[in-house]
Amino acid sequence: MNRKLKKYRVLLIAAGMIMCMTAGLVIGINWSRSHAQDRVTKAADKEMALAKTQGNESIEESEGMYFHVGPQGETLYKEAVADEEIVKKVCGKYNLDYDTVQLQDVTRDMRNYEEALWLKKEMGDRSLLAEEARKEDESESTAFASLEGYICDIYAFGDGKAVIERMCKEFGVDPHGTVISELTEEQLIQIGEKAYETSDHPKE
Repeated sequence: MNRKLKKYRVLLIAAGMIMCMTAGLVIGINWSRSHAQDRVTKAADKEMALAKTQGNESIEESEGMYFHVGPQGETLYKEAVADEEIVKKVCGKYNLDYDTVQLQDVTRDMRNYEEALWLKKEMGDRSLLAEEARKEDESESTAFASLEGYICDIYAFGDGKAVIERMCKEFGVDPHGTVISELTEEQLIQIGEKAYETSDHPKE
């Protein structure tokens, strides 16, 4: 009888050890996986924060936008922007070498001018205000149906109309019935800057 008890006790202990080892292995794998994910997430967050402090913002490409996604690094400006004509105009205005200037050397003022050129070229026939937006294409995003929709989408705020009306008053321009191409590049830049300052968009 004692032999049977000892035999079962050994088997129970062995089974218990196997269960404990299995549980430990599972816990270890899950912890390792979780730890690895945390490290990757933190590394990515750190990389993004570093990129922003260096001015290397990663801008998403959307609805024909002119920026390519990705860090600036050693990328040539002409390779990062889809529209060759716009790049040449920016280079001409700021005395940059079209073939050698890098994206990291493009300043905020240059990016603002580039955006103004893009707005006039790609959205020139769009109204300034959303209420007067031309809806020729029903499938078109409302963000690109007017200047108001565009800046509200870019800066993630809802005061686009107030900003446009305030700036147009300063320009002596009636925002009603006016389209984007009728504004100058400088006026578009000023509207964009005012929207940037007014919104909660992260500041550089």
